[in-house]
Amino acid sequence: MHRRFFLQFAAAASAAAPQPAASQTAQPPVVLTGDGLSLTPAEYASLLTAIAAKPSFRRDQYLRNGPVEELEHAVATLLGKERALFLPTGTLANHLAVRILAGESRKALVQAESHLYRDEGDCAQLLSGLNLVALGPGRTTLTADEVAKAVDEAAGPPYPAPVGAISIESPVRRTDGQVFDFDEMKRICAYARGKQIGTHLDGARMFLAAAYIGISPAQYAALFDTVYVSMYKYFNAPFGAVLSGPASLLARIEPLRHQFGSLIYQGWESAAVALHHFDGFSERYQTAVRNGETLFQLLQASGKFRIERVPAGSNIARLRLDSGGSLDQLRDRLANAGIRIGAARGAGVANVQINETINRRPAEEIANAFISAAA
Repeated sequence: MHRRFFLQFAAAASAAAPQPAASQTAQPPVVLTGDGLSLTPAEYASLLTAIAAKPSFRRDQYLRNGPVEELEHAVATLLGKERALFLPTGTLANHLAVRILAGESRKALVQAESHLYRDEGDCAQLLSGLNLVALGPGRTTLTADEVAKAVDEAAGPPYPAPVGAISIESPVRRTDGQVFDFDEMKRICAYARGKQIGTHLDGARMFLAAAYIGISPAQYAALFDTVYVSMYKYFNAPFGAVLSGPASLLARIEPLRHQFGSLIYQGWESAAVALHHFDGFSERYQTAVRNGETLFQLLQASGKFRIERVPAGSNIARLRLDSGGSLDQLRDRLANAGIRIGAARGAGVANVQINETINRRPAEEIANAFISAAA
């Protein structure tokens, strides 16, 4: 189904576009940057038109009914949670989850490199009066011992201010997709339950990690009270997040969604696209991971490239050009072959991210394009 839609998109976009430049290729684009398909506006429009034409389709109103509720149900079911709630952004999902979990104990433990601490504009502090205590600077994984120490210090004399919530992000964007150690995660969550401290998982990219480490999203979700998953990163929606957890807790978050200005009139445009790609994603992405491993092996064997894997990593690897050529020249030549790679991360080094676009062409063909571009 996805290949059929892609071919329809490509045909529609080609008909509407200006005549191609000499560098443009008819080959399906392989976009080794970002986590998703990098759909164009024309491709979004074509997909939405096809979805909306189905006899069973009905749109939502104020995020009720239609694809929004279908998506919420699908995510909650897969993660083994009672209920899920659609929100416009992951920033809001993280914020409201930790706010409700913390309750009157306004202190929350977070990773120093987490999105909640580094990339959300201090919204939890400014808008909800939360005190985020950052642990483990420069690291992805926190230990249960350091968490316990922080909890004990917060509750100790002379002025106790107990910890109400613990938030963990995995994989972590700021550490190039490193995955939090699962055994340590289990120990932290078990400790938190014993102390009646709420736990939240920023699992924006956890479906990607699952294909690399063999731990399912449901296994991750079972450890935490609440779990957030991004809908735009690799489910290819234009925006959106789904927060799942106990029905009683999400019932308290639902009015906050309105109060924070996020009860949008319609969310079907995002939910329908995400739902379309949610179905069968894990199987397709496992194929992408296998194709990515084949590509990396071929590039390494060519002698022109070195692949540097991120320790405890997921879908991001570093490509080092060992042939003495120019990375900019390599990028331009690859672009002429319909392949995109990330920006330079140093002399002769660029990030390569494995996503579903790698399934559009054989790994051997992609590798040959890299090797030819490095000549």
